[in-house]
Amino acid sequence: MNHQSTSHILYVVERLSKQYLSDISALSSTDLEQPSKCHMWAVKDVLSHLVSINGFFQNSVVRSLGGDGMPPEGMPNPGTGSAVTMGEGIANRAIQLSETALSDRSQMISISERMETESLETFKNVNNDEWDLPAYHPMNTLSPRLLLLLKLFELSMHSWDVFNALDDNYQIDPEAANILIEVWKSPEINRWFFTPNIEQIDPVILDVEFESNKGLRLASWSGTLDILDRPSESTSSETTIKVNPRLFSLLITARANLESNISDGNISLAGDKSAVRWFHTWFKGS
Repeated sequence: MNHQSTSHILYVVERLSKQYLSDISALSSTDLEQPSKCHMWAVKDVLSHLVSINGFFQNSVVRSLGGDGMPPEGMPNPGTGSAVTMGEGIANRAIQLSETALSDRSQMISISERMETESLETFKNVNNDEWDLPAYHPMNTLSPRLLLLLKLFELSMHSWDVFNALDDNYQIDPEAANILIEVWKSPEINRWFFTPNIEQIDPVILDVEFESNKGLRLASWSGTLDILDRPSESTSSETTIKVNPRLFSLLITARANLESNISDGNISLAGDKSAVRWFHTWFKGS
């Protein structure tokens, strides 16, 4: 499964960014107070988180282009952060921001638009020979290209958190879901949303099939996880989950439950059913 070109990722991010800004401009003050699909966050808290994360992306990319991939003062070293260890702090900052500086609807929309636009422009100004420079993130030393993938991840998943909460017909963009497969496979990124399970002693391998036998292999043992392209059928695992990429993006971020979707017929399962019990111990949300 080949990596998407950076120019194509940027094109999709820009398209989704424009759609996001159009959609949030239609939100009422009542909408902003509604519970989102992100646990314990109202819609306004999700929007304030995206304001913050856009500021982080912009700062990290600008520093990277200036030759600085080190953490800003007061930030943890790269490779020390994960969604589990940093989630509470991220949530508290988002809620505090939405209750204080961004408590007014018009201000929330205006600042969201400004930060989204400035973040996007920063990525659009990266030259072809700069996409692989070292860039800071608590999860790892990344690059502007990997940060662009993370922006797609944040924008796609949190847009779903907001708009699926208001309209259950809202779905992850299919083009974005296909690109996000690269996020799930990235060893630099996937440690952010993987939680080692100390009760898992024996190796567990799950294959995920999307279409035309393409998919992923999830191999976990001794507190580690590798997410790779799915091998040929001749080396298939004992357990294969057949699912579309949009639903998989909700599963791996703990926004949907694997076992209940199997029971509801949204996902088909071949082979040993017992292995799927590990899935939600690995992925607790991000």
